[in-house]
Amino acid sequence: MKSRKLLWFAAGLALFAACSKEDQPIDPVPPIEKPDPVELLKDSCSYTLNGKQISFNSVDYGSAFFVEPNSKIDSVTKYAKYISGDKDSVMYGQKFQLWDLQRQHYISISFVKKYHNNEMRAYALMGPKNLHTLFYSGAYPYAVDLFKENTQNGIAIAIRHEGAGFKSSGQDGFWIEPTTITKDAQKKSEFALISQKKLKSGLYLMEAKFKLLVFDQHEQPHQIENGYFRFRMDLDRINY
Repeated sequence: MKSRKLLWFAAGLALFAACSKEDQPIDPVPPIEKPDPVELLKDSCSYTLNGKQISFNSVDYGSAFFVEPNSKIDSVTKYAKYISGDKDSVMYGQKFQLWDLQRQHYISISFVKKYHNNEMRAYALMGPKNLHTLFYSGAYPYAVDLFKENTQNGIAIAIRHEGAGFKSSGQDGFWIEPTTITKDAQKKSEFALISQKKLKSGLYLMEAKFKLLVFDQHEQPHQIENGYFRFRMDLDRINY
């Protein structure tokens, strides 16, 4: 009789334990957050040069540069040319460069804009206080006289194709022979920043489309069409 009571007691404990487990809340399994495909996109570029399609996204980097705006020749003494420009301003540029793995193709796209000195940061290599004024959605002109007179805001493009170099502008510098490329050479060309998306990382993913003329070493024009460029940029805090 005693053993039968023990069995009933054990069965009751087991039933109580089972009920207690059922009453306990089950911790939900945390959802697995899938990465946003946009966050994984790499810098890339594609375009058609003289009818040939080119695209690559292998090696990329950017750099800042500064030139003197509204430069001109003040004087020439014993073949030496003395250049001066605006002292209260700076032409600031941000260049993005992209190579393919075989180093057969290369493109650099520079955004340039004249800033007054009080619009610039006052330490080390100065950059503008607000980079959103350099990278804005919409159409841009081309800065055809960059690295010479430096009078035009906008875009400058250089490419390398199968060993040959091409640029959207004329000769660099006043010490080279005068260029035959006028400042309105790109009047029928286009460049537009079509998208700016802020990523979780804080960077902005930018997309641009373009078409233009580029000039070879003999200043002969070549047509670029169907241009597309994707790149990342920290518009809120840039490191130099």
